[in-house]
Amino acid sequence: MNRTITDAELEVMRLLWHSERALTTVEIRSVLEASKGWNKSTIHTLVSRLRGKGVITHLDKYGAAQFVPLVTEDEYILEEEKAVLEKFGSAKKLALAMVRNGHLTDSDIDELRGYFKMEVGGND
Repeated sequence: MNRTITDAELEVMRLLWHSERALTTVEIRSVLEASKGWNKSTIHTLVSRLRGKGVITHLDKYGAAQFVPLVTEDEYILEEEKAVLEKFGSAKKLALAMVRNGHLTDSDIDELRGYFKMEVGGND
């Protein structure tokens, strides 16, 4: 993907990813006006930027544009993961920083240990 999505654009993407159908601009605007207080022109700009970046497209149905994502949430997360790891140099450095700064609880660490054991078949 390698297209940067801003935090504001990510709010639009989350709506589309978690919707079970295409959404119209009016539907997107309705949610974001209520939850974020954004106005019509802000939301229109965000949708236009996302279309320009090629991460959403529109379908013309019944005379109204309906928007759908072209990138899945998993694809986006993978791309962001790659970008973060490039900045830190390794996943190990990132994890160590998160532990040292208290961003991972003991419960989080135990859960991750379980994942690692399942993935690599390690034993204690």
